[in-house]
Amino acid sequence: MRTILLSLILSASALATTVTSITCSGQTATVNATAHGLIASQGFELSGTAPQFNGTAATVTTNAFTFLVPTGTPCSTYTSGYTAVGPAQQIIEQAGFPNPSAATVTIHPIYWFTTQFPVPLSCTPSCPTSQWAGANAAQNAAIVAGTTVELTGNIIVPATTTALTLQGLVQSQYTAMQAGFANFLLAAGYCWNGITWTTSCQ
Repeated sequence: MRTILLSLILSASALATTVTSITCSGQTATVNATAHGLIASQGFELSGTAPQFNGTAATVTTNAFTFLVPTGTPCSTYTSGYTAVGPAQQIIEQAGFPNPSAATVTIHPIYWFTTQFPVPLSCTPSCPTSQWAGANAAQNAAIVAGTTVELTGNIIVPATTTALTLQGLVQSQYTAMQAGFANFLLAAGYCWNGITWTTSCQ
């Protein structure tokens, strides 16, 4: 289990690319980074001299992507201090639970799904944090903002299952459900006005 944890947690920093600039248009920021490798609705991490920021990519091209700036935050906050971008963590593998009578192991991986249509969580009386104690401030902030949705999986495998096989099962479960978020199947915020569906309900 420890091998899976390390491979999934460290992968993002290994894939970071250089940010050449970040520009703004209203509350939409454009990150320019050659061959960044992200896809639409994928989570990302911005880092540099400014505090780490986790968000979700919206429109994507080979060398740039956009994201919606959190409500109440000036877009100019992100135009300096960020020099690298990489994919956000997606899966945290927790310790398995042995079932000796059945010779199986139950796994409850933590999944961080990402969405372009966030539903912010309440910070009353206090802001929620990840089930994973190792989550940093930026990761917890993304959960509160609703751009990262934390859910727990459930997988039962024979005790003889290899770490590589388990890794594939966990990744497949994540990928299947992330497709729902990417295709807006699980998105909130759409409203019907009698003519068309809109993303503004005001």
